[in-house]
Amino acid sequence: MRVRPARLTSSSLLARNATLNLVTEGWIFLVLIVAMPKLVTFLGETSFGLFSLAWVVIGYLSFLDIGVNRAATKFVSDHLAEQDPDTIHKLVRTALVSNLALGLAGGLAVVLASPYLSHSVFKVSGDLRNQALLTFYGVGLAVPVLLMQGVFRAVLSSYQRFGRINAVNALVTMVQWGVAGVLAWTGHGVALIVFSTVIARMLAAAAYGAMVFHLLPDLRLFRTRSLHGLSKLLRFGGWVSISQLVSPILVYLDRVLIASFVSLAAVTLYTVPYEVMTRLRIIPSSLVGTLYPAFSERGGESQKVQLQRLYEGSVRYLLLVLVPGILFLFVLGPDLLGVWMGSSFAKQTSAVLEILAVGVLANALAYVPYNLLQALGRPDLPGKFHLAELPLYVFLCAALIPRWGIAGAAFASTIRLVLDSALLFWATGKYCQCSLGNFWVSAFPRILTLGCVLGIALYAIRLVFNSPWARLGLGVLAVGICLLATWVFIVDNREKPRISGVLRMLLGQSAV
Repeated sequence: MRVRPARLTSSSLLARNATLNLVTEGWIFLVLIVAMPKLVTFLGETSFGLFSLAWVVIGYLSFLDIGVNRAATKFVSDHLAEQDPDTIHKLVRTALVSNLALGLAGGLAVVLASPYLSHSVFKVSGDLRNQALLTFYGVGLAVPVLLMQGVFRAVLSSYQRFGRINAVNALVTMVQWGVAGVLAWTGHGVALIVFSTVIARMLAAAAYGAMVFHLLPDLRLFRTRSLHGLSKLLRFGGWVSISQLVSPILVYLDRVLIASFVSLAAVTLYTVPYEVMTRLRIIPSSLVGTLYPAFSERGGESQKVQLQRLYEGSVRYLLLVLVPGILFLFVLGPDLLGVWMGSSFAKQTSAVLEILAVGVLANALAYVPYNLLQALGRPDLPGKFHLAELPLYVFLCAALIPRWGIAGAAFASTIRLVLDSALLFWATGKYCQCSLGNFWVSAFPRILTLGCVLGIALYAIRLVFNSPWARLGLGVLAVGICLLATWVFIVDNREKPRISGVLRMLLGQSAV
């Protein structure tokens, strides 16, 4: 029997899709910056708190998919590379049916628990009690919608249809927050606003679903009684779920302990610089959204060379993009905080920004091996690492926060992030046979040299100029010059036409 060659997504298309993801994330961030303060003003702090709480509950209930979405992307990408449409149809049908069942069960549970949630768990005051009840009904309605939407997006990701995904996401986000703002401005309650956002998500799910059924015209949701590949999806998704459940604890534990050991005011002092620094994560998250299905395509023995090239190139380009931003925040972050939040706030929090710089860089690079391990069928390794890190992180926080306050929390977080990154890169080399040996010899010395030059330039700007605005302006100019030097001296001449072609592809070349 003749084996058909694997269908692999081109590197140019991967670059285009990563850029689209980044642009869309930036657009959504701008929409939130504009819409959030208006919504808080129109709704009031109490009602907006209820609105936020509703979406926190939805966020946690999205774990009900037990990793099926992630598993669907991996296995659909596998069979897409093998050009096996029959198995793709069966897997997609199984994922949709399982998530629909989980979503309906979870949504019904929320609806039944809504009186208890609004009256007892969250102790909503009398004036908002009816609004809270209706709000949680809306949450129950949203759960199956979002779980189905997750499968649709997973399938589209496997087909690298990120242009369509981002177009729908950007449009729906703008409509969602725009309608919410108008409803709040005209005096409507938080419950109606929550229902309007759920309707917006329904429209997004319908749009994604239409795209999937266009890609798979023979897909029939209830065509057979058997669910092909369900055990495979659940086995893979189980470890993904463990990572998804442990990760929020690892992310938010420091703030809980700061509130316990220091004060609530210290939580604010820690959270603001933490959020500023971690905004850089949109860069790796935009990249790995396209890399995950591409890694899955290259999982076969015959694609080892392509997999190694994609892995090493991803780490290299992440470093090239991230190092200038990390250095800028490390050196001139206090000026940025001072302009934004005031000089007194900046003095209290600049140490947190500087300490977290190392941890955030390590964490951003770890996105690549984390997704590679999952794509090659080892989701258990990140899950086991997270479980092992949890008690160590609790110990570090409990030991360092009472002694050094928010700086201690930053140290604990950075130690944990560096350890996690080291474990993931080690596991990738051991179990996936993907190495960074050539990168350390060829690209890393040049990146390190350029980073040192930029760091010295930023420190010189900080010492010579007194005005924070002048420092920030010249710092941005220095980063721009650094990126230009990166293009001239570090980016391979063979890769420059490919990167330049990304801009042309963004103007409308169809995905393949």
